Amino acid sequence: MVRRSTLGQDFRRLWGAYAVSAVGMGALPLIALVVLGSSAFQVSVLAALSAVASAVIALPLGVRIEHQYKRPVMITADLARCVLLVSIPVAMAFDRLTFSQLCVVGVLQTAASVAFDAASGAHLKALVLPEHRLRANSLFETTNWISVSAGPPVGGLLIGALGAAATMVVDALSFLGSAVGHPTHPTA
Repeated sequence: MVRRSTLGQDFRRLWGAYAVSAVGMGALPLIALVVLGSSAFQVSVLAALSAVASAVIALPLGVRIEHQYKRPVMITADLARCVLLVSIPVAMAFDRLTFSQLCVVGVLQTAASVAFDAASGAHLKALVLPEHRLRANSLFETTNWISVSAGPPVGGLLIGALGAAATMVVDALSFLGSAVGHPTHPTA
């Protein structure tokens, strides 16, 4: 069994930043329903646009990121997701939130997530010795699956308890926390 200490402090910071950014609550469809009163078709369009964006962006972006420093890409992706999510409560405060804005936020947030995932996966190779990568990858995947299964229900609970605007601020702050937590490894 591999002890956590063998993965190193830089890995723990990367994993922590990944975990904080993975907290994403998938609240955009709920906001479309609750705040804008969108139809089921519109919510489906919102989900489909994000899925198509992910499919179109993933391969070319992943190849391009492979040859760049990873830390700036991860930080930029986190900050972009933070700003995108904060734009929603700001628009709500001025009664200017539209379905189109949610679609744009969904697509751009997906692009930033793809960039972050590509960079963090490639960066992991520089931080962890080959004999410890299975353990490191399993920690990333466990974190990912927990966030995928728990994120939307938590988002729904927070929207019910705090309201849509506050939930988006909490989600945005998770990305800001992730941006601050990235390791400072020299090959980053």
